[in-house]
Amino acid sequence: MKKEIPVDVEALSSIEGMGPKKIKTLYNELGIKNLSELEKAAREGKIREIKGMGEKTEKKILESIAFARKGKRELLGVILPEAMELKALLEKKVEMISIAGSLRRMKETVGDMDILAFSSQPAEVMDFFTSMENVEAVIAKGETKSSVRLESGIQVDLRIVPKESFGSALQYFTGSKEHNIEVRRIAVRAGCKLNEYGLFKGEKRIAGESEEEVYRALGMDYIPPELRENRGEVEAAMAGKLPHLIEYGDVKGDLQMHTKWSDGANTIEEMVEEARKMGHEFIAITDHVGSLKIAGGMDEDEIRKQMREVEKVNEKYDDIHVFYGVEVNIMKDGSLDMGKSVLKDVDVVVAGIHSGLRMSEEEMTARMIKA
Repeated sequence: MKKEIPVDVEALSSIEGMGPKKIKTLYNELGIKNLSELEKAAREGKIREIKGMGEKTEKKILESIAFARKGKRELLGVILPEAMELKALLEKKVEMISIAGSLRRMKETVGDMDILAFSSQPAEVMDFFTSMENVEAVIAKGETKSSVRLESGIQVDLRIVPKESFGSALQYFTGSKEHNIEVRRIAVRAGCKLNEYGLFKGEKRIAGESEEEVYRALGMDYIPPELRENRGEVEAAMAGKLPHLIEYGDVKGDLQMHTKWSDGANTIEEMVEEARKMGHEFIAITDHVGSLKIAGGMDEDEIRKQMREVEKVNEKYDDIHVFYGVEVNIMKDGSLDMGKSVLKDVDVVVAGIHSGLRMSEEEMTARMIKA
């Protein structure tokens, strides 16, 4: 087996001037594997000590990282696991807690992380929150709201709200803005006032402890966060005609998985066992192949060996099927970084661009079309 290189290639290559060769050099010389380590090395003046790099390189790296963070939106699949880990940590310190914002609405990309909680000891919670190991910087710290930036670069806002207002606050801070405007319009029409503190009839709070209570008081079925975009969901909730959402249990398989054969963290059999626990009926192993060695790209010999391992795994299990696939790089000329003699024997081919990222829109489009 080849030596594994556990580098976050996608994150590092998003920084201007960071191509595969430079990423590999930084890993070999300084052990840099992610953006946080890259930024730390640049700030400490370690990058200028590498041959072919200098102070200008460090300055450019820091400027590019700052620019990327300023308008950064992270993919849901990247930020969600981090959010769930953070929630699990905070759960031990509070009585009630929930993710809010666009992350709770399961938007494809997320700009920051919003968390709501109730605690009888808010000061202790904020002390814990702002001193966690993965906190890179404390942006603001208060009795009911604190903001931090994690080592991953994502900003997290934590709000402590009263128990009696938890539901209305969660509804308010989940959004979307357009959905909230429409729900408040319904409240006004009913002679009420709705805000993060509750639903009020005059001075009396008539709902607010739970979201279900708020929606019910306004004559609606509970609206799942994923639907809260003011695209007809309010009218459907009032008519009792909300659709049933797809749930995790409805997912029958996953057609892209990496293992220790390339840049994954688990064996094929470990992936199969986890998939079985999730109720999957099929998966596809699609490790990196070809010349992208920094991501553990396999050669034809290794591909054939992995195929045989997949065959053995399929013989062992009768309640799940493992398809054999590969993830291949699309080269600058639009060709695939693996021969047809291999590709014709696999079930699934995932093609992606991992190098040659500085092309014009026209060139990149032509490259994709040819592939």
